Amino acid sequence: MEILGKILRTVSLAILFGGSVAIVFAAIVLVNAAKSHGVSVATAAAANAPVFIIYSKVNLVFGLLLLVGEGLDYATRKAWNKPTIAQYACSLLCVASTMIFALGVVPPMERLLPTLSTNPQSAQEFHQIHESSRAVFGATIMLALASLVLPIFGALKAGDAKSETESA
Repeated sequence: MEILGKILRTVSLAILFGGSVAIVFAAIVLVNAAKSHGVSVATAAAANAPVFIIYSKVNLVFGLLLLVGEGLDYATRKAWNKPTIAQYACSLLCVASTMIFALGVVPPMERLLPTLSTNPQSAQEFHQIHESSRAVFGATIMLALASLVLPIFGALKAGDAKSETESA
């Protein structure tokens, strides 16, 4: 079970970090390309919105798998250290940010999408939600990265047990 937990954790964090960065990078490139061809930013953003809507579901699934992976690690962990606590905190906050994005931010954006080009009020509301989504999506990226690199600092070690050379 411990190995399964580590696999779920690592794969989930890799998708949450790498996939999210790739989606943001693609959106920036596509919007800039559209702008260079005379397309408005709102029209380009509306064209890219379905990618974020679909990816929010992928993010949510991998957020839940991260929760399972960390839960399996938690169930078998016997000793704790500060990097372990930081890893769990980052992972739980990352899961929360994926839930906020997929369940709180994306549904109103999806609802506004059909009227985005015809209703200025919808466009304004969409823009406000989009601005908040940047913070939530950015938090997912940063928290996934932090949780992914914390094992370098000893988060997955068994604990603070001293080695024989330290105790001598």
